[in-house]
Parts: sequence; structure tokens; C-alpha cells
Amino acid sequence: MNVKVVDVAVVGGGPAGSSAAREASERGLSVLLFDHSIAHPRRKACGGGLPVKGIEWMDAPEEAIEGHMTSISFTYKNTKLKVPVNKGKLIRRDDWDFYLYNRAKEAGAGHIAERVKSLENSSGNWVINDKYKAKYIIGADGVNGFTRRHFMEKISREHLFAAAGYYLSIKPIENEVEFILGALPGKEGYLWVFPKSDHYNIGYCYNAGTPGMKEALHKLMDERWPGEFIENGKWKLAENGEIVNCKQFGSAIPSYNDPELFDEPVSGSNWVLCGDAAGHVNPIHGEGLNHATLGGRLAAKAISKGDPTLFEKYWRSHYSRDMYRAAKTKHRIYRSVFMKLGFALGRTPALFGMLAELTRGEYEGKATSAFWFKLPMAVLQAMFFMKHKELKNTT
Repeated sequence: MNVKVVDVAVVGGGPAGSSAAREASERGLSVLLFDHSIAHPRRKACGGGLPVKGIEWMDAPEEAIEGHMTSISFTYKNTKLKVPVNKGKLIRRDDWDFYLYNRAKEAGAGHIAERVKSLENSSGNWVINDKYKAKYIIGADGVNGFTRRHFMEKISREHLFAAAGYYLSIKPIENEVEFILGALPGKEGYLWVFPKSDHYNIGYCYNAGTPGMKEALHKLMDERWPGEFIENGKWKLAENGEIVNCKQFGSAIPSYNDPELFDEPVSGSNWVLCGDAAGHVNPIHGEGLNHATLGGRLAAKAISKGDPTLFEKYWRSHYSRDMYRAAKTKHRIYRSVFMKLGFALGRTPALFGMLAELTRGEYEGKATSAFWFKLPMAVLQAMFFMKHKELKNTT
């Protein structure tokens, strides 16, 4: 039986895959998007915050937005740095993913509701599941998905974050996104609290295998919303006995501890990986939505030029610097001594403004050189317990 050969088969319908399928279609390529369940929206292990940096080009419709961040705070022990923001969006991942998928379909991509279980190269074309054919493959099926395992080695456990948490059905009182550091002293990772329209998205993100992750999260829950689990998916509040939904989620996230892993090509003559499949997630905090969305588009651009390996040039020019820097400094960032020093200096008038601009994605210039220039003044201010005016009423 003769089967039509499409230009591109995209494996995975998340932000990376749908963005790639849409971009390829808009560039005039014929596209098949393989995902067994994207037509039935499902929730993901994700805080659901669109990063402030790059938000202008991250397509998010109003129907997928559950709120707008008013602030982002970082807490270490008794010190809290709260940064006002005005651009950050809080999305519902299932709605946003479904929207991106529909945009890909509207652009002309076809959808195959199947898992990709086999890939064979025959006469210069890829044969998918023994019945579909494509000239090029874009792998966007997540960390250690089929395409990652087919084209490259699996990402080992030592280079993964474990991310898990709950959707707690309690209405938030303000839209402050929180990152709690030091909940597990000496361990690399954090707890998060993301307020949504009618619930909290709370979770942990630590190196895979770190002991005590779930216990640390449960301790935070009991401090904020005292109660107990009474059955799977239910939380009973101690104050009034109210029972609220508390649905669990979880997944693995790439988090390279060695910057040399980013040297390895994630493309070949007729294939390219993007998003989590490529390992393109910030190793320090696990944020990857912007890299997934942009990476998918860049992968499609490379294929439209007839050379998937151009993706190496594209992604490196856009976001490799952040990746390498994060992988190099991850182990130092989470050390207790660095946390204490960082929070002491970060609250000073000399450095808080820069920290706020970096958090909001507004800082222009070379942050490293600016930091060293401001550091002597920050040290002097820290010695006299001076705080930035926006932190006067915080601990």
C-alpha cells in the first residue's frame, strides 16, 4: 500500500511539539502531529506560571489564564525577598496545551492519536508505527520519551529533578508566587506555591531520589492549611472540618548537573529533539516552558531550511548561555552558606533593584559584571542591616 510521505512528523503534543507543528505548517510544510491523548486535555506536573522573561512571544489566550502574578517571593528560613511583577501570567496547563494543539491544527497540521512505538529509516524516509512516513522527525515527547531513547541515550537519574505536588482546592487570597528554599537543608531544590483562580498548585522540585521531599511538602501544607489526608485526593481542614479536593501529580524534569551534557548534539541529518526531550530545562529551577515553546519553533525553522542540525546554532544563540551557567553553578547556588549570603546581600539597596529586574526579565546589560561592581557597596550595607525600601516591612 502506498502511503503519502509528509515533510515532518512531530512526536509529542505538549508546548514544544505543538509549537513545532504549528511553525512547520505555517512555513508550508506538511505535518503530522503524533500524540495519543492531547485531544483530551490533561494536567501536568507544572506550577503553571509563564516566565516573565520572553512572555511577549509566549502565546497564551485569556481562556487559559487563571490569574496574573502580583509578586514573586523567595524565602529562606526567616528571610523573604518579595519582588513585585506586572507581566507574569498564571495558566492552566491543560487548557494552554490544548490551545497550542488547536493552533497547530488550524495551521494545517494533521493529528494522529497514537503512541509512537517504532521508527525505521527506509529509503531516506522515516516509517512510523509501520504505516506512516515522513522525511523528518521532531522529537518532543518529553524527558526519556520514545524519541529521546531512540536517537540518544536516556537522561540518567543523577541529571533529573523529581517534581510532584497537589492541586489544593482552596481559593487563594493573593496572586503571590512563592519559592521556599532550604526546606531540606543542603539539598538541591525547593518547594513552590502557585495561586490559581480557585485553588493552589503546590509542590516540590528536588534532585531525583532526594529523601524527605514529600514530607517537606506535607509540613508546608500543615503550616499553611492545617489538616490531614483522610483518603486519596482529599484534605480535611482542622479549623472547620471542611473536606477539600487535593489531587496529586508528578513527573521527572531534566536538570543537568554537568554543563558538558549541553555540548552533545540533539539533532541529526533528518531528526531533531526539542523541549524536555533535548534536556533543555534550566538546571537550577527546572523552568522549561519558554525553552520548549521557542525550541519547538526553532526546530521547525531548521527543518524548513532543509538542515535539522541548524537547530544547534539556533538554540545556542538564543538560550544556551543560561543553560551552561545554571549547570555550572547549580551545586553552589543551593549550599546553605551561599543561601545565607545571597539573601543577606539580595535585600540590600545596592542589589535588590537588580534582583527585581532580573526576576521580572527587565534587566538589560551584563548581570555578572554589574553584580561585582555593586558587591562592595552591598557588603557594606549588609553589615549595617540596611534593606531596600520595598522590603522595609518584611523579615
